[in-house]
Amino acid sequence: MMAAADPVQPFGRRGLCPALSAPMRTGDGFLSRIAFEADIDPRDMVVLCQLAERHGNGLIDTTARGSLQFRGLTPESARALEKDVLALDLPLRAGLAVETSPLAGRDDAEIADGRPLAEEIRKEADRLVLHEKLAAKMSVVIDGGGRLSMEDLLADIRLKAVSLDGRSVWRLLVGGPESRALSAGLVEADAAAGVVLSLLTYLAGEGPLARGRDLDHSTIKAICGDRLLDRVIVDDTRTASASLGLMMAGKDRFAIAVAPAFGQIRACDLSHLCERAGALGITALRPAPNHSLLFFGSSSACGALLQIARASGFITTAGDARSSIAACPGAPGCASAFLPTHELAAFASEECASLLDGSFTLHISGCGKGCANPAPSLLTFSGAADGLAFSISGRAGDAPDGILPFQHQRTALSRLARLYEKEHKPGENAATLFARLGKQAIGAALRQDDR
Repeated sequence: MMAAADPVQPFGRRGLCPALSAPMRTGDGFLSRIAFEADIDPRDMVVLCQLAERHGNGLIDTTARGSLQFRGLTPESARALEKDVLALDLPLRAGLAVETSPLAGRDDAEIADGRPLAEEIRKEADRLVLHEKLAAKMSVVIDGGGRLSMEDLLADIRLKAVSLDGRSVWRLLVGGPESRALSAGLVEADAAAGVVLSLLTYLAGEGPLARGRDLDHSTIKAICGDRLLDRVIVDDTRTASASLGLMMAGKDRFAIAVAPAFGQIRACDLSHLCERAGALGITALRPAPNHSLLFFGSSSACGALLQIARASGFITTAGDARSSIAACPGAPGCASAFLPTHELAAFASEECASLLDGSFTLHISGCGKGCANPAPSLLTFSGAADGLAFSISGRAGDAPDGILPFQHQRTALSRLARLYEKEHKPGENAATLFARLGKQAIGAALRQDDR
């Protein structure tokens, strides 16, 4: 538990990881994070919402990894929050982040149930106290396949279940989301935990700044040896479906996934949704990847709750323009931010709705850290001391392709929308259009007011 005189964590760079027992200072006070290893009852979430209002400012973030963040805490209220949350005896995750699909073990479309493997890795990592030696944001993803995609989650080490000769084996990938990770080979199920732990032990020995992206083929081969199979799978069939809305959660089982706009919600609004869920007979809830919340129940109960969530302003379909925007908390919530990102994101979701077609992610960052979307994006806006920097096919923090005066930011987005309406061809999505137009045309449209 945090003592009164404990130093707080700085907010000047990415790589820090707040926890219930180690809150982090932000622009609106302290922030504490919790994550779950299993479902909770919606009534438990109602209590957590009450604690968010009692001890903080009533704002809750839902993270890309399915954690909850309580905002607006003081050192004293953060300690009180920790005590009250622990008293609820919820299935809280501690130590190294080893993540599985929220549908693991109940999804009849999955290739393998990753939970036993994840538990084996967690237990041995705890025994070796690896989480104290590894980077704060070190993560392992165990993806058994199935209906809910985990491919966009950043992972230092990823195991992805694949079928080989009628049995399940694991594809080993390191560094980043699945699409950009280094594919290191295949591993038999009985060797998979050992391979992951060997790589984690090596990274721990390299120091707290070492990450999965620092591993290369020769290093992995030296560490893993003949535990890597001398086989290659070229065709990897994907069964993952959309991550929002009504979905099957196994035979005759259903779930809905909903998300608050831009990953943040008022505790009272979340509490209301959970109360309605309980009234419908829904007894299982799980915060999930991509800032979403999964509710499990009958088809009729899930369908009714989906309508309630939609009417309450939650994102319930992948086609919602807001689901194509990645935005950090921004000002005033983050002391590093130069602009209120959610205000600009809300404007963009309406003004640019036609081009936010799901073909790319519009990234709006309060500063150059890019916390909401560390990967490159087709179009990124980030706050800077001298204005709103924009990067085309880059990251926040990259050398910008231009900087707009803050007072022109909304006008620039409007011009971008007009450019799309004028130039796009029938059947052409926004990503294809922007690739065809190129950086020069996009940058010229955004900078027009500065000439």
